[in-house]
Amino acid sequence: MAHEPPEEVVEFVLDARYGEQVAVQEAIAAGVQVNARSHGGSTALFMASANGHTGIVRELLQARASADFANDAGNCPLHWAALNGHLEVVKILIAARADANLKNEFQKRPFDEAFSRSHAEICEALATVTSFEDDVPADAEMREAEDADASETSRDRPPKNQPEEHPAILGMGNPLLDILAVVPEEMFVRYDLVRGSAILAEMKHDQLFEELASLANVQFLAGGATLNSIRVAQWLLQEPGMTAYMGCIGADDFGTRLANECKSAGIAARFLVDKDAPTGTCAVTILDAERSLTTRLGAASKYKLDHVKDPENFAVLKSARIIYSAGFFITVSPETIDLASRVAEMSGSIYCLNLSAAFIVQVPAYRAVLEKSLPHCDILFGNETEAQAYAEAAGWDSTDVAFIATRLSLVPMSGKKPHRKVVITQGADPTVVAERGHVTYHPVPQLPPEKIVDTNGAGDAFVGGFLAAFSRGRSLSDCCETGAYAAATVIQHSGCTFPPEPSRRP
Repeated sequence: MAHEPPEEVVEFVLDARYGEQVAVQEAIAAGVQVNARSHGGSTALFMASANGHTGIVRELLQARASADFANDAGNCPLHWAALNGHLEVVKILIAARADANLKNEFQKRPFDEAFSRSHAEICEALATVTSFEDDVPADAEMREAEDADASETSRDRPPKNQPEEHPAILGMGNPLLDILAVVPEEMFVRYDLVRGSAILAEMKHDQLFEELASLANVQFLAGGATLNSIRVAQWLLQEPGMTAYMGCIGADDFGTRLANECKSAGIAARFLVDKDAPTGTCAVTILDAERSLTTRLGAASKYKLDHVKDPENFAVLKSARIIYSAGFFITVSPETIDLASRVAEMSGSIYCLNLSAAFIVQVPAYRAVLEKSLPHCDILFGNETEAQAYAEAAGWDSTDVAFIATRLSLVPMSGKKPHRKVVITQGADPTVVAERGHVTYHPVPQLPPEKIVDTNGAGDAFVGGFLAAFSRGRSLSDCCETGAYAAATVIQHSGCTFPPEPSRRP
């Protein structure tokens, strides 16, 4: 017969469970054992924590209740506070030095319980005190079950088939509505535009976007580096909902148009809408086959971490098998970069970043975010100019792309994440891929000069093609080949555009 706990202990624990703070205070004053166990091994602190009674939790901790006593199932107070979404209790227990690494009989820590319920803020709080060094990615058992002769590159691929409600690829970045039109020279003069330039909009450009949008030959495209890559991946995959995207737009016509462009492309976009800033736009003015790019970031620079913490958005984040951001997103929401990379590590997803521009690695604050994220990054993209800029900023004293890629691939990974792949494009020259110090070169198809219309979207298109193939479980060689095909297709069109259907599928 099981031992029956004393009646005063049962009442004490029940009072803590139901929030009877005065009764708990009186019991403590009367000398009750604060760590005494009731049915199921539960203590008063356990029950108060599970039900979010912050005042009682503080009273019990002051009375020297143990924050680490577990019940019969191995759950401690922090487990149940995390599972039930009681953020303030979690913070109190963390401050009381509760052990965030205790595992219950199901081998779950408090972080895992919060993660299972999409409690993003609690995950964020627990991530700072949880050790992930012993973790194995969620799909590790599947990998171990593969044939012994499987190639190394196949061992860390995501599953081939992905339900629509769980996107294969999630992009997080700075969305822009590209507004393209062939314009007269008079417009170039009036807005002080320069052929072949790319600038941020100034006050003198305020009317440019609306004027361009009113032209009869105007073309609207969902753009921005990350969204371009997602559009290309979605085009190649040809299955609605295989990609998703998060970013910030304005509450205006341009925002509505951008959202509609994503929807018609089959992208499950989940936008934060800023009521005060206009949707980010890029005016692409074309004169004699040469273009000028004028960008107004607007709402794209207003993305907030709270958006991804929304339970529905957080569920998308943790279910995506591949998460990708261009480096430009570092300038807007480094907090989101940090959370997304850690969530990817916990869920066994593939986290990808792009160097994107030389200034990202040259500005110390931005490079610090990149270097903090590298241990969580499974695939790092860039081009030769960006790679060389990184080497210079890091003091590596080399311009050799293969050397730089190798060194970046050897930056230690967090926990037991598999080794990193570094993919550096070089225009028409072979793509360099470094993995565990080993370098391979992947040829790029050559196009006659007369077929090349616009090379601006080549890098974004390559990433989209690479990730689409990777999401299908293809080899690194096939991924590079698909990326090169996507880039070669896009540069034969104006802007990051492509035919309705690809002639090659990943």
